[in-house]
Amino acid sequence: MISKRKSALVALATATVLALAGCGGADSGSPDAGAPVGDPISGGTLRAVEAFPTNGFDPVQVFSSTSTPITYSALYGDFLVPNPETGESDCNMCESFTTSDDGASWDIVLKEGIEFSDGTPFNAEAVKYNWDRIKDPTNGSASAGFAGQIAETEVVDDLTLKLTMSAPNPGFVSNFMVYALQWIASPEALEAGPEAFNKNPIGAGPFTLESWTPNGITKLVRNDNYFDSPRPYLDAIEVQGVSDTTQRLNSLISGDVDAILNSDAFAFNDAEAAGFVNHQYQFNGGTGLMFNTSKAPFDDLRARQAVVYALDLAAISDAATGGYPSVPTTLFPEDSPLYADVPLSQHDPEKAQELFDELAAEGNPLNFSYSMTPGPSAQGTFDSIQSQLKQYDNVTVQADQKPANEAGVFTTAGDYQLTTSSMAFTEPTGRLWGALHSKAGASNYSRFSDPETDAALDAAGKAQSPEEEAAQYEIVQERLAELVPYALVSAYYNGLITTDKVQGVVMYGYTTPRVAEIWLQQ
Repeated sequence: MISKRKSALVALATATVLALAGCGGADSGSPDAGAPVGDPISGGTLRAVEAFPTNGFDPVQVFSSTSTPITYSALYGDFLVPNPETGESDCNMCESFTTSDDGASWDIVLKEGIEFSDGTPFNAEAVKYNWDRIKDPTNGSASAGFAGQIAETEVVDDLTLKLTMSAPNPGFVSNFMVYALQWIASPEALEAGPEAFNKNPIGAGPFTLESWTPNGITKLVRNDNYFDSPRPYLDAIEVQGVSDTTQRLNSLISGDVDAILNSDAFAFNDAEAAGFVNHQYQFNGGTGLMFNTSKAPFDDLRARQAVVYALDLAAISDAATGGYPSVPTTLFPEDSPLYADVPLSQHDPEKAQELFDELAAEGNPLNFSYSMTPGPSAQGTFDSIQSQLKQYDNVTVQADQKPANEAGVFTTAGDYQLTTSSMAFTEPTGRLWGALHSKAGASNYSRFSDPETDAALDAAGKAQSPEEEAAQYEIVQERLAELVPYALVSAYYNGLITTDKVQGVVMYGYTTPRVAEIWLQQ
């Protein structure tokens, strides 16, 4: 089990499935709603499409909001798993993951008897090796910021590790499933080098690699030595990557595949109309513009305020979501026990122009770049920002195109001025601490630093009552509204869309389905 104080948000933190026309499913996050028709059936091949082609199998490359989570969950399993009834995290490949000092350190005991698919032991040394690789900045991991919250990983014995944190984080475990620490590969296989590893990736997950064609189909087959029998239920998975959302949706509608990953609102809407099943989380916060507060020009609060005052966020949301604007006005929805009526942003063109002029009068007219990876959402966002800012004097914006495989990496490194990033979360303790606390390291992508926010986040993590927790998060929201490291643009859309024959879908992180649980209705 995971030892962690139960948040007031647990009631809102479960993964949910939308009940769709012509489909039997309702809610994969509850014990009875949307339950599969009968018991799991073994056999069959799942045909799935992820958001991008697999360019390799090293877990250091990815995190759970990656574009290839089906492949990684299949090869490496899931270290922690979501508990649909509590909204918290449970051990899967461990026996316990506990803290006795409010997150200053964590003790982890692994399950006995787990082996990698080549028969070598899945032990504490292997886990430490993987997590140390993710921390190493030379490996360029998008999860380096989160892993960097661990100051030291000590192997106590063959099945036990002790994590000493760089700063106490009582919500560390609640944010764990978002990152690549979930996925442990064989150290021996990794030591053989990238080329050899990509030909024969070794994990302890429910599937092994049969074949892989770069930019083509990856075929994964059942691992008969998987520790959690009778899982997996599938015989095989055939997965490919397609970056265009419409193309992915069309492949589902045409019957070519059984499941697709999706992060666009229009596709969920179109899937509902076509009678498919949407497996989605209910998130707080959302996706928004993120300022790098540690470097010019947005180390100046006035520059951040000017941009937020200038932009009609609903217009950006409309462009980013393909016509489904959903600007979050507060960090928590009104039905959340942590809701506070603290508007996060305000559209005020006159104030914006005053600030643009003030900066220009000081010799610093606002000129900045918007960093983005390929995709219609990012392009739509940039086009809307650029079009709107052209209406003002003393401000210009340029596009800074990043390759797809740098998603998450350039934000971890702080190599941007303005970009789009997620401030979406279910349980807030770990996510908001990691994103906003000055001691969170590189997981604080905006490099935001504010003593009042730090104090409120620390107090929220130690709160002994829902009322105390809510009071501290209200302070956090007030500081966000005043200091604007983020400007939320839209609700967070991410999930799996399937035919009704795909059963047992449980989502975690941002986009990851527990592949070992999936089975096909015959």
